[in-house]
Amino acid sequence: MNNVRFLENKFSVEIKEHINKAIPNLINTFCQYKAATDFEDGNLCFDLIFNMNFTISIRIRKYKYINYNDLTIRSKSKKGFKTEIDKIKEGLAQIYFYAYMNQDENKLVKIRIANVEAIRKLTCSKIYEHKKNNDGTEFFTYKFTDIKKYNGDIYQYDYI
Repeated sequence: MNNVRFLENKFSVEIKEHINKAIPNLINTFCQYKAATDFEDGNLCFDLIFNMNFTISIRIRKYKYINYNDLTIRSKSKKGFKTEIDKIKEGLAQIYFYAYMNQDENKLVKIRIANVEAIRKLTCSKIYEHKKNNDGTEFFTYKFTDIKKYNGDIYQYDYI
């Protein structure tokens, strides 16, 4: 079950539901308001332009990792390709949807939606653990409590 797209598709309804629930918390950071121009007001019948545009990275983990209470991001790939943390450092991500499945792998039971800017700050401050896998890959772990301290907690859901 390593196919990330499979999990994103499998849980797409749940993911959308939780993102919708997080919208009020996302508005403060990612919403832009702009007054309509005189032309737009007079000819197109609107007075305000409301834009909410952000990108979401998604990661779904197995239940056996739930007690770590952390968010992990790959920092070294098997073949030396650019990793997710490299892309985050470059400013490419905005929101992280991070979830754990139940033991039957048919429901999301713990969800955290985080502002990636907090992860960038934690990375720059070296507030993470660096871990290595047996296959040569590596990753950074960020505690949810640290993400919260850096104002990165947007949404939490705990079914269990």
